[in-house]
Amino acid sequence: MSESNSFNRLSHGVQRWIYRQGWQSLRAVQEKATPVILDASKDILITAPTAGGKTEAAFLPVISWLEDRGPECGYGVLCLSPLKALINDQFQRLEMLCESSGTAITPWHGDISSSLKKRSWKSPQGVLLITPESLEAMFVTRAHELKARVQNLHYVVIDEFHAFIGRERGQQLLSLLARLEQLIGRPLCRIALSATIGDPDMALGFLRPDGSRSGIHLDVAHESLQLQLMLKSYIPPQDDLPVSIEMAQDLFLWLRGSSHLVFANSRRTVEEITDRLGKLCETRGLPLEFFAHHGSLSRDVRHFVEQRLKGGEKPTTAVATSTLELGIDIGEVTSVAQIGAPANVSSLRQRLGRSGRREGTPAILRLLVTGHGDRNNPSPIDLLEAELFQAIAVIELMLERWVEPPDQYSLHLSTLVQQILSMIAFKGGINAASAYRTLCQQGPWQNITPDFFARVLRGLGANQVVRQLPTGELIVDDVGERIVSSHTFYTAFEVPEEYRLVAKGKTLGTLPLTTPYMEGQLLIFSGRRWAVQSIDPQAKVMTLVRAKSGLAPTFGGESAPVHQRIRQRMRELYLRDDLPRFCDSQSAELVARARQYFRDRHVDTRHFVQDDRNLFWFIWDDDRMLDTLKILATLIDHPADRMGPCIMVQYTGDPRHLISKIHDYLTDYTQDDLATEIKPQPLGKFDESLSEDVIREAFVREKLDVERAAAYISGLMANLARD
Repeated sequence: MSESNSFNRLSHGVQRWIYRQGWQSLRAVQEKATPVILDASKDILITAPTAGGKTEAAFLPVISWLEDRGPECGYGVLCLSPLKALINDQFQRLEMLCESSGTAITPWHGDISSSLKKRSWKSPQGVLLITPESLEAMFVTRAHELKARVQNLHYVVIDEFHAFIGRERGQQLLSLLARLEQLIGRPLCRIALSATIGDPDMALGFLRPDGSRSGIHLDVAHESLQLQLMLKSYIPPQDDLPVSIEMAQDLFLWLRGSSHLVFANSRRTVEEITDRLGKLCETRGLPLEFFAHHGSLSRDVRHFVEQRLKGGEKPTTAVATSTLELGIDIGEVTSVAQIGAPANVSSLRQRLGRSGRREGTPAILRLLVTGHGDRNNPSPIDLLEAELFQAIAVIELMLERWVEPPDQYSLHLSTLVQQILSMIAFKGGINAASAYRTLCQQGPWQNITPDFFARVLRGLGANQVVRQLPTGELIVDDVGERIVSSHTFYTAFEVPEEYRLVAKGKTLGTLPLTTPYMEGQLLIFSGRRWAVQSIDPQAKVMTLVRAKSGLAPTFGGESAPVHQRIRQRMRELYLRDDLPRFCDSQSAELVARARQYFRDRHVDTRHFVQDDRNLFWFIWDDDRMLDTLKILATLIDHPADRMGPCIMVQYTGDPRHLISKIHDYLTDYTQDDLATEIKPQPLGKFDESLSEDVIREAFVREKLDVERAAAYISGLMANLARD
């Protein structure tokens, strides 16, 4: 360590801890980060692979600063984390480091004992590990005591930063940081840690929305992950047995006897695969080692699986949805498997990061997808094997280190409502200009104009959420009082609203509201085509009638939105002749057949494939574009639905006439006009506190893109006219 300038700048207690770990040297990212963090003149983004030393890169210098500063009243470092489990893991990871440096560290969330929190609050020092929700609660319930506890705050560390970017909790987090800085009267050094950032300049801009302080990105590109990768395709048997039987048999063969993670795109798949794996253990007289993990299971059940994985004493495989996607410390896992095509690169990279955490140990990823072209009466989307091509596209982009940028279209009005109410609760009352300055000029709502902010406030006033006094001060009204006093107020997000699907008085199931729906459009559910007869946003009920078409295409994709770049890569794959080395022989055969179909039907140049009932319109764009065209087709009396990279329209005539009708419709309609055709569907937790016109405008802005769709239609008409 004698040649390390960064090591020499660390405090004695931190150096002592490093020696006890037996480290021969600091990792490259730790060498880079130490002087920059100790200087503290810039915000800092640190990216490195999972287990690449990011946490220590931030906390070695931060805790050194605390030790050298000596005991002072108030917390010196705030570490914000998206999950309670991550806070528990960070506490265990940093406790001995803090002890060696004589620095206090306190985990703070709903599961921490009140006695521990009381002791810390009475004598606040060192590092506070906390979720955004618990910090929000401090602003509301400890308003008069908070400033004294944070007045000496110097650093804010944000763990798993990618989990916040472009999401409700990210807006809440950045709003809280703006309010903290306003409270203490100076900027804080913000340090963001992440393993998956595609555009570091974008991420730094998100970290400090008003651009009032410069930022720096620290990356160690050469610390790349060794990767063993395989993609295997499965053909459903002719005897109508589910393909999950063969998948489960392979997983059992590959995974039994050690610890792994298996991710699936739906809870139903998780339960089905886990059940089949459990039966294979039972029939062979073996102990159960395969367990389900998803959001519908109780906390105790999920905790049991996490602790069994972390203990490492028994072979354990968790079959999970995205609940195990973030960096919960679950110990070593040998490999990761993904069932079905992933919707985005960011998610797949994060899932892969659970494997290959030890130096010299490769990460192992197996992707299992279903081939659809051999089913009875296959649709064009089946014959093109869209699931397989989407999987290949996501893998290739991941290997190129590309990651989706955050959603730029959502206004996150629900979280804005929460923050307005939280500011009022903290101060007792606020004026509109002060709230706008904090939340929209210094905070994350940079795209909200003063006029639109005023419309938001008027809607809150009309719904008795806030009230304006003759002095101009805004206070909480009766409905707002009930919202703020609820124990759920501090959480900015909730799972998407689920609509109950009803046909002939019988409930078919539920469907999350992740895409625009309107009366008359087509809907795929439970393997069949339906038409939406009516929508009741208040009762959250969608009434369906059977569509006149036959069986639905099998692959509809994951519910998460798919980026334009992935769809464009899919199109490129159809045009290419090479085959990625990670594909098995069955995948190779399916790719060759799908490419031949793509060329035979001239999908790239003609854009359309028709059967005797429907038109399949291939667009190769993101979900906002496809959803816009789906809505437009439905509005001109041709019900449609989105299927992977295309929309399926009930139309058997000349495609040029359909495009011409949509073009004529768009000539007279703007995005605002289109908004009036759609029932307002609240997107967020507190959206129902807003006016109907604001809800509708926010929904259309997030889900549709009429301007770009109009440009696409004009270009397509010109191309078709030349053909």
